Amino acid sequence: MKKVFLFFIASIFIFLGLLYALLFTPIGNSTVASLIQNSVNSKIDGKFEVKEFLLTTSNIKFIATIDDNSQIDIIGKLALLKKRVDLNYEVNIKDLAKLEKYTKQKLNGKFFTKGTVLGDEKLTIVKGISDIFGSKTTYDVKLVDFKPSNIDFFVDNAKIQTLLYTLNQPVFANGDLSINGKIKNANILTLDGIIATVITNGKVNNAIVNQAFNQNLKAPLEFKGDIVTTLQPSKAVTKVDFFTTMANLIVKEATVNLSNMNINSDYLLSIADLSKLYDVTQTKMRGILNIAGNLEKTPTSTKVTGNSKLLDGTLDFELLNDNFKANIKQIDIKKLTYMMYYPEFFTSKADVNLAYDLKEQKGEVLGNLTNGQFLPNEYSKLINTFAKFDITKEIYEKIDLKSNIDKKVISSTINMKSNLTSIDVTKSIVNLDKSTIDALIKTELKGIKFDTAVTGNLNSPKVSVDTTELLKMKLKEESERAIKKHSKKLEEKLKEKLGEEAGSQTTQDIIKGFREFFGNGER
Repeated sequence: MKKVFLFFIASIFIFLGLLYALLFTPIGNSTVASLIQNSVNSKIDGKFEVKEFLLTTSNIKFIATIDDNSQIDIIGKLALLKKRVDLNYEVNIKDLAKLEKYTKQKLNGKFFTKGTVLGDEKLTIVKGISDIFGSKTTYDVKLVDFKPSNIDFFVDNAKIQTLLYTLNQPVFANGDLSINGKIKNANILTLDGIIATVITNGKVNNAIVNQAFNQNLKAPLEFKGDIVTTLQPSKAVTKVDFFTTMANLIVKEATVNLSNMNINSDYLLSIADLSKLYDVTQTKMRGILNIAGNLEKTPTSTKVTGNSKLLDGTLDFELLNDNFKANIKQIDIKKLTYMMYYPEFFTSKADVNLAYDLKEQKGEVLGNLTNGQFLPNEYSKLINTFAKFDITKEIYEKIDLKSNIDKKVISSTINMKSNLTSIDVTKSIVNLDKSTIDALIKTELKGIKFDTAVTGNLNSPKVSVDTTELLKMKLKEESERAIKKHSKKLEEKLKEKLGEEAGSQTTQDIIKGFREFFGNGER
């Protein structure tokens, strides 16, 4: 038993001796340096070399390079038994692309940081500075049991373009970004802190965005914003004020569940001038629009709801992934055509239901218009000219509209009736991309049927009326008026010549025969 105990003690001393020789002697240091070097080189696309490695029971010195243009220095004191460190470090990487195997993501540019590590396992303080994303950054991290506890950092004036380049993204925008974070407790279950972000001097790079997203941005698009995130146990609550030359976005409370990454947020999208959306919509508009709603996002779905007061009516919509549905009530058609820069030819109140697939860019519109009335325009003037009929006085109590949307082409049919007219739009094709219209309007007016073609530019279309039947009606009315006029003159002449016999049956028979000869009798 004694021999076994002595052997056990001897084995321990031998092991400790070997461990000491491996870790704390020049030969051991060289061996460890070689192991570190080989391990890192197997993970990065570069040549990692340990220039110096010194480890004793009280000191450490570690100097390494990557391709001779990046260097990592760690120098200081340590007490292994007390688990206490007092280190200075400096990391200067001039080509982050060399670390792709290690980071698992393509990075560009450079990275620099230096600072100190002081403390033990109960409390260790890491302080440092960095130029990350072209900023002047400071950070102060407190570790308890070598786990992050308090974190204070200030990223001062980082460059958005540098951030995008570093993350291997197209430089969609330029601007300045400052982030001030104070995290009192970094444990996700007891999370406590606040992060404030300020964006200034933002400007979208139109050419890059146009190429990446098939857009046609031309006008300068500038932006700025303030974002404040409050950290709470297992969640982050964010308030956003984001302003652009095109539209503003206000978020009072966006909550991110850090356990499952679900997002629930309100929003207010405010557009003070719809004309500034032209580069995105390629459609001329004017007026203002405010939309308020909510967003719900999970790893598998996205749902956005919204509502707005629109054109004296209301708009409610829901977007579930790619499926968009909208319910529009009691909007003013005259104000709609004004907003869209279309000729004002009709006034009515409208209820509309829209279903649209964003991915397929296809959808359907069902509309019900009430108390419709034509406004004075080229169409009404033509009818008045040929038919002596003022169509603007007709009231269309109910109008049915159906449209199919295929990308930017809208095909529609319309049915409408009044006391004296019936109008059917059997074919109407509006091409928003080309800003053209091709429509056929079939009209029945006082028993007379005729067609009207509306073609050409959407903003100033050509209106062509098939006037054959209208001319017949006009000629007939003029003929009747002429016969009546001349028969009256004939009657006066007969009375003048015949004197007392003018009222006889013979005179009346002569006048009747004249009327029947020229026009089928008096109506």
